[in-house]
This record gives sequence, C-alpha cells and structure tokens, in this order.
Amino acid sequence: MAHTDWHAAAQSLVDGFSSKANPDDRIQLTEQLCDRLGGNLYPAFLHILFNIEQYADAPAKTLVTSTLVYGLNTGRLPSGKLAAWGSSQLPSNSAFGQTRSLGPIEYICAWYAQPSDQSSIPLSSFNTMLTSLINLVDYDHTAKSLYCSKLLADAEDPLGGGMSSQTRVAIGELATSWQAGNDAQKIARQFTDSLQDNSLLAQMSVDRLPNL
Repeated sequence: MAHTDWHAAAQSLVDGFSSKANPDDRIQLTEQLCDRLGGNLYPAFLHILFNIEQYADAPAKTLVTSTLVYGLNTGRLPSGKLAAWGSSQLPSNSAFGQTRSLGPIEYICAWYAQPSDQSSIPLSSFNTMLTSLINLVDYDHTAKSLYCSKLLADAEDPLGGGMSSQTRVAIGELATSWQAGNDAQKIARQFTDSLQDNSLLAQMSVDRLPNL
C-alpha cells in the first residue's frame, strides 16, 4: 500500500464514474473497487478521495460527491468499522438504510478520536484529510445538506456502536458548524475543540467523585 499510485487510482475512479450516467451503475463500480481493496478499504479510500479533491476539476468533484451521497441514502456507501467499537447495525426503519455506515468523514473522525486496533493518526494528517473531505462534499449543495443530516442523526443515536459518546458529541458540533457555512478549517477545529472540552469535563467529573 505504501507504493500505491493514489493519483492514478483517483483518476480511474473518476473516469469510471464519467462513463456511467446511472448512479446505481456508479455505486456498483464503487462496490467493485471496495471488493478489490478488501481489508484495506480504509484508509485507502480516504487517499483516493483526497486526490480527487486536490486534483480533479469541479464537474468531477461534483460527480463523485453526488455518487457518494446517493450511496449514503441507499445504504451502499463504502463504510468501515473500527474494531474497538463493535457492531454497526441500525434499526430497520432508519432513514439511512439497514446498517450504520461509517462513511469517510465519520471514519476519519472516529479514527482520530477513539483508541482502536489501528495506529493513531497525527493531528496534522487528520486536519488535512478532514478539511479535504469537507471541501469535496461542499461541491454539491444537496450532498452537503444530506451528509450534515446524516452526521446529526449519528450524533443523536447511541445505539449504532461505531462511535463513542464523546465522538458523537463532537460529530454533532462539526455538522452544526458545517451547516452554518463555516470554512473547512474552522469546522475541523470545532471537532477537535469539542473533543478537548468534553475530555476536560469528563476529567473534572471524575475529580469531583468522593473517595471511597
């Protein structure tokens, strides 16, 4: 994976999407990519999206973003789980499909915020990747609106199992900041500030407990 040509992989995905007018066909192409990546789906898919945001033209970014959010709404968004947080099942009447998807933004946030079987991601890398993902989704207004709604729903749902309560609070503040029209850097800072604030509150509550 260290020597993968992510730029070429991103170009290949954009070319494939451009050749298919039907969003279901584009999602099927994405699923084929996921099958090839297998256990390396994340963070490989994050690298591909980063290269698309950095180097693709505006129509290509819009096409990719609209396809991903179509996958989100149909329960077919490429998803990942961090082993430390177990199952990702949603109730069958969920507005976002039968199973909880930790999509690209949720995944990078949980990866940074929560201990897992993966090596930790440095703050600088996290900020670079998260701001890139937000900027990519911003190319499609409908996609942004739907993704923000999904994040807010995640923040209110303690049953998904993919994110800790602290991560969900920070995700909710991220989504609120995003909806308010803030730039990607400020949105990312809102997430990390929320994590720090909630961590301090948790520590204060422990410090106030009486000695037994």
